[in-house]
Amino acid sequence: MDYIRLFELLKKRLFLVLTIIILAVVASGATCMVLPVKYQAKAVLRLDQLDPGTGVSHLDYNSLMMYRQLARTYGELATSESVLQKLSGQVNHDLDAGDLRQMVKVSKVKDLELLEILVLDTSPVRAAYIANSLAELMQQEEKNVWKMNNLRLITPALSDGRPVGPNVFLSMFIAGLAGLLVSVVLLAVMEYPSGRGEV
Repeated sequence: MDYIRLFELLKKRLFLVLTIIILAVVASGATCMVLPVKYQAKAVLRLDQLDPGTGVSHLDYNSLMMYRQLARTYGELATSESVLQKLSGQVNHDLDAGDLRQMVKVSKVKDLELLEILVLDTSPVRAAYIANSLAELMQQEEKNVWKMNNLRLITPALSDGRPVGPNVFLSMFIAGLAGLLVSVVLLAVMEYPSGRGEV
């Protein structure tokens, strides 16, 4: 089926195409309306080493490369079962380790010796509390378990109360595109039997 024929078919079946698109958009909008509003909190940690006498960071090139590599390792350790179990205890076990694993993302900031803790939750206050609690817990774990003292909290998480999801307009736009794609495929399938016998 060439594009001209497809375009003609779309004009011929315009009502069907529009119906599918509208249904997809309405269904997406309705789904977003019933989903809980999500809030995001972010805390940022830095890996460096302070001079005991001056309290000033003294990173050389080799140390910088080491900390950037460590940041990736620390990110993985931050979402380990043992750490998340301890974090669960700090939120009074309202959330278990599995729940927290779905809510928390710890990642290395690209090409920097920084770790970013992102928490998505239905409560902006709890999201900030979890992010800051995990940052504090990571510092404790580093000292007690990993026998190091390199993590510094440089940006604590704040509760700003601005929702980050669900994005209703983006979801409806994507649903509209998906509806258009489905309608085109459906029209192609409907047209195929009549075009199969042509030479």
